[in-house]
Amino acid sequence: MSEVEDGALARLRALARLAGLKVAPSREAAVAELLDEWVIAADELSRKMSEAQYQSLMPITVLTHAGDGGEAES
Repeated sequence: MSEVEDGALARLRALARLAGLKVAPSREAAVAELLDEWVIAADELSRKMSEAQYQSLMPITVLTHAGDGGEAES
């Protein structure tokens, strides 16, 4: 296993532990590979959406914290 694969597995295990998810050892490699692809795509989208031409766009769905009520504090 290469160093990159070790890093991908370590990230998966850490994220799964933090999220309270159980990933079967037989599935770790496949899930880690998929997760790394998602992160690459998310970073690319984040860079694109940070460009000046997209600064005024608003998301269709706004996520708030549970129990937040969606109101900002004064």
